[in-house]
Amino acid sequence: MTTNYTELVAGTEALVSTLGIFAGGKGVIPALTPLMQDATIGALVVWDGEHAGQAVYVSCFAVDTANQTQAQVYKAGVLNVDALNWPEAVTTLSAKVAAFVGSGISVQPLARV
Repeated sequence: MTTNYTELVAGTEALVSTLGIFAGGKGVIPALTPLMQDATIGALVVWDGEHAGQAVYVSCFAVDTANQTQAQVYKAGVLNVDALNWPEAVTTLSAKVAAFVGSGISVQPLARV
């Protein structure tokens, strides 16, 4: 039996989570998706990939925003850049690293040992 496992932690800093408040009616947000705050209501939505430094959290679990508007999110730690669900338009490592500038989250590739 094979088990697929993706290493989430890519550094020595511990992951820290907190309660996130999501905007309702935004569909299912997959686990490990970069999140930003909606500028008008302050609730969390999927990061649009348009501006560096606007991603502030990462979803810990899938969240169906039709039924649930509160869930745990990662607020600090060093995450495996390849484990996250990025917007399709975000393809370069530099854009992915820049997404979280100013937040407690950093992303990087796993170390090759």
